[in-house]
Amino acid sequence: MIFICINNYQYIDTKGIHMNQFFSLQEDYTSWEDIVKVEQTIVKKNGVSLPEKLIFTLQDGSIIEQSLTEKLLSAKQFINKELSNYGLKIENKYSGNE
Repeated sequence: MIFICINNYQYIDTKGIHMNQFFSLQEDYTSWEDIVKVEQTIVKKNGVSLPEKLIFTLQDGSIIEQSLTEKLLSAKQFINKELSNYGLKIENKYSGNE
C-alpha cells in the first residue's frame, strides 16, 4: 500500500531537528552537529521588539527557518542547552521593520 503523508510536523529533541513537510514520504532530519550558526530575528512592531523566527545555518550553507511559535518559544531554553553542547548560542539579528 502506498500513501502520501499529508501531515506537517516538526519536533526538536536531543538528536536534532526533525521535520516532515506536507505530502512528503519521509522525515527530514538535521543533527545538532550539522548546525554552524543560529540567529533569532527580532522585529519592531508598534514600537515593541519581538522575536520573529529562528534561522539555523547548516555546514553546507543551507538554512532552516522556523517561525517562533508559542511552542518553539517555550523550547528555546532546551535549544540553547543543546546548542551549548556544540559551542553555539542563539545570536540576535535585529530588523528595522516597523
